[in-house]
Amino acid sequence: MNAHRVEAVIGQGRMVVLKNLPFQVGESVEVIICHSSSKRNEKGCYSLRGTAIKYLDPTEPVADGDWSVSQ
Repeated sequence: MNAHRVEAVIGQGRMVVLKNLPFQVGESVEVIICHSSSKRNEKGCYSLRGTAIKYLDPTEPVADGDWSVSQ
């Protein structure tokens, strides 16, 4: 699947016009339209940035019984 992303603005008559697409004339394509929010994620891609971090005994070894996976 060859995907191509284009941002457009709804124009007069509630229409969207796409120009200079990288596909051949007569080629079948699928068009999916999603609302683009300008406030996608206020923290950006790093959603944990700026959150508090606290390490409890960071240099202590971890015993096998402490791992939740082993239970």
